[in-house]
Amino acid sequence: MPARAAGEYFVTRGGSLGVGFPGAIGVKLAHPDRTVVGFSGDGGSMYTIQALYTARRHNVGAKFVVCNNRSYRLLQANIDAWWRTVGIEPHAHPLGFDLSNPRIDFVELAASMGVDGARVERTEDIGPVIDRMLADDEPFLVELMLDGDVNPDLIWHSLRTVVRWEAA
Repeated sequence: MPARAAGEYFVTRGGSLGVGFPGAIGVKLAHPDRTVVGFSGDGGSMYTIQALYTARRHNVGAKFVVCNNRSYRLLQANIDAWWRTVGIEPHAHPLGFDLSNPRIDFVELAASMGVDGARVERTEDIGPVIDRMLADDEPFLVELMLDGDVNPDLIWHSLRTVVRWEAA
């Protein structure tokens, strides 16, 4: 997603795990008058989920989206590509890449840290959840449930929806 103007889109070089949520807090502190939405995968968010507590404790109104596919799917894709590059036959990924059991409920985790949130399981539910998220300048978490491989249509629809609301 290209930036519309300088400073409107922040991404880490190389796609580091766990920087989406604390990064959103930092950008919101730097630009308190702007709506800031930090995106993270479920695996990456587990590295820094405590950022939700920081946002609530210090009243930082950053918004957070967890793209939940119940695994470290991006790491699996990277390892598969590396295996192909070095001639290693495809085989099972480490069990630790699976985040499905026990189920992680990010909305409940957010609530336990004082942050309101909502889960999106169907594309048609995105609009009302975005409305809720943008209703005030309080921290808010959206758990975007993804099935199978990463669902780029659902993610891009969510991004376009946020940008459309932001432009209004």
